[in-house]
Amino acid sequence: MNDRLAAALHRIENAVRPAGRRVRSLWRRSRAGWKRLRASERAQRLAVVVAIVFVGTGAAAGGLALVGGTKADIGPFDTTVSLHPDLSGETIVTIPPLGDVIFDSHDGPIGLDLKLDSVDPLEAQEIINTPGGVTSASKSLASDVEDAVVRVVVEALAIVTLCGLLVGALAFRTMRRALLTGVTSLAVTAALMGYAAATLRAESISQPRYEGLLAYAPSVVGNAEDIAQNYEEYVANLQKFVTNISEFYALAMDMPQLGIQDDSIRVLHVSDIHLNPSAWHLMESVVDQFDIDAVADTGDMNDWGSEQEAEIFSQGVEQINVPYVFVKGNHDSVTTVAALSAYDNVIVLDGEVQEIAGLEFAGVADPRFTPDKGAQPSSEYAQQMLTESGERLEQTIVDAGGADVAMVHEPPMADPLAGVVPLVLAGHTHERAVKDLGDGTTLMIEGSTGAAGLRNFQSEEPMRMEMDVLYFDPTTKALTAYDSISVGSGTETDVTLDRTVIPTENQVDEAEIQGATESPTPASE
Repeated sequence: MNDRLAAALHRIENAVRPAGRRVRSLWRRSRAGWKRLRASERAQRLAVVVAIVFVGTGAAAGGLALVGGTKADIGPFDTTVSLHPDLSGETIVTIPPLGDVIFDSHDGPIGLDLKLDSVDPLEAQEIINTPGGVTSASKSLASDVEDAVVRVVVEALAIVTLCGLLVGALAFRTMRRALLTGVTSLAVTAALMGYAAATLRAESISQPRYEGLLAYAPSVVGNAEDIAQNYEEYVANLQKFVTNISEFYALAMDMPQLGIQDDSIRVLHVSDIHLNPSAWHLMESVVDQFDIDAVADTGDMNDWGSEQEAEIFSQGVEQINVPYVFVKGNHDSVTTVAALSAYDNVIVLDGEVQEIAGLEFAGVADPRFTPDKGAQPSSEYAQQMLTESGERLEQTIVDAGGADVAMVHEPPMADPLAGVVPLVLAGHTHERAVKDLGDGTTLMIEGSTGAAGLRNFQSEEPMRMEMDVLYFDPTTKALTAYDSISVGSGTETDVTLDRTVIPTENQVDEAEIQGATESPTPASE
């Protein structure tokens, strides 16, 4: 058996030996060919060219990212125009703090950014109000945009060329190759810009996409139905865009800045969402665009307080990435409260004071649960319940040594808090109002952030989604200003933004507030 095994191994060895010789021969020939290739001057030149193209392209991409932007006056706007690497090749118009308007203007890999830094309200109003003002402005508008783009292109070409020269000098250590690298960076960038220009889609000005708060205001650009087919129509669409932006952005930027500090504590006051899922998306946008520190919700998130409502609708609170302070409304049940309490960012207040985002918040739940209008307690008994809840919150605040903000759902609950806390937030009425309770206490009643939910379809006039951004002094904790935001719902698609600055005595002048009313009696909302 051993003889047979030895014979088999010998036969295998004899069969493999020629194959091994062929492999070794092929390896020797390959090594010799590689050595000859490396010694070839042509191959060396090719390797250098490939290296220069690679380094030059990388330097172009890096240089493009370094382009800081060019300041430009476009119509009534002071803008910053810049370029950036972007595979989709979009044009992004940034309107802080409202969001972005995005146009699919050309193919990548270079994108165009246009940030509106400020607006000249006088020039904007002159364009809007003067007969023929829009037509006159449109004559120079296109050239303003073109001049700004040309300037940022020239700046970008200069920067990428300089980057190519510097990187080439570091990589190759010879003047000639450094110059070639710089020229390559210039050529690559110019070719990409030429491609972007060749794929320009002028009609995109009438087909915008929105992000941020502007997603709720397509009227900013207008409902242009005709696609721009030529330069004249392009100018007309561009003119329409600037006119509408002027009206909206002038309001946002021409607001008084007194009372607004960079380190102000910012609280978003919402109320009466009533199962409107759009409210979550709107709140998420405002939290992001206005750098909100906390959300204060004064109740009525649900309609019937059912388990299904509570479990499903409360999931939207996960979209809010800041502390979410909540007090129960008369349409919210214990199930609603339990569902919300399960989320880490939610703080439910009911007869307690907590420090949140640098402010002391106090709150108490609405004592009523009245989702069915046909089963309402008497107004006298309801008033007694609300007053007693307000008195309970008053005692809580006194025991805690004070609070900066109190939260209730129904306005009558705020009456016992006069002189106890400087600011009381409420909802319930679906009508925004501000009033002076006396003794240094201001009551702010929020409208319906959910536009009253399904009730909106029963209303003769569509309701609006309303919320307020409150600004607090980080040292004194006093309310210094607030932005009132209203967003159209249903068939209405517009946004209004109004800033109110609190007088130095930290009291809202009731005479200056439209819609200020006496403390309302309990309603069945």
